[in-house]
Amino acid sequence: MEIDRKFAVELGISAASVVLFVGAAYVVSSNYADPGNATGNGSAAPVLQPDGGLVMVGVVGLFVLIMAVAGLILYRANFDEE
Repeated sequence: MEIDRKFAVELGISAASVVLFVGAAYVVSSNYADPGNATGNGSAAPVLQPDGGLVMVGVVGLFVLIMAVAGLILYRANFDEE
């Protein structure tokens, strides 16, 4: 299977966006975890403070915005000229 330039760019942008989203979600969940609800057994997810929930909504919104802008850039990019 041959991978052309356009597919490689799409794959790179998608992978970088997902890694960025997972990293941002990890930072938010570690900084805004509710210390009173720490679970050490791994059976339940940690609870976020109310401010952390708003920040997580912002992270999800930023991810959607980044993917939309990346899609527009890739749509307008001309990969035929090399």
